[in-house]
Amino acid sequence: MKSRTLPLFPTPEIADTFSEEYRIVLHLGDSHDFLKGIPNDTATLIITSPPYNIGKEYETRTNIKSYLEQQESVITELVRVLKSEGSLCWQVGNFEQH
Repeated sequence: MKSRTLPLFPTPEIADTFSEEYRIVLHLGDSHDFLKGIPNDTATLIITSPPYNIGKEYETRTNIKSYLEQQESVITELVRVLKSEGSLCWQVGNFEQH
């Protein structure tokens, strides 16, 4: 597990994998793999930006049904780890049918 500190704040440290030792976890990678390691009712704030599925150079576009199924499975896991008083910020793009 790597940890870093923010330049403006000597603490808290930021971890890249989940651990109850750290107040902040910033993960870049597969969300399904990451979420498996988090216990229920753990997070007070989740900020996520899933693939937009709108044809960006860095993403693989899929049909809307498959995309929504994938997003539903991630949202289900996010809700599982989110505390009842927590917040979920979900940033997605607009789907255009071609």
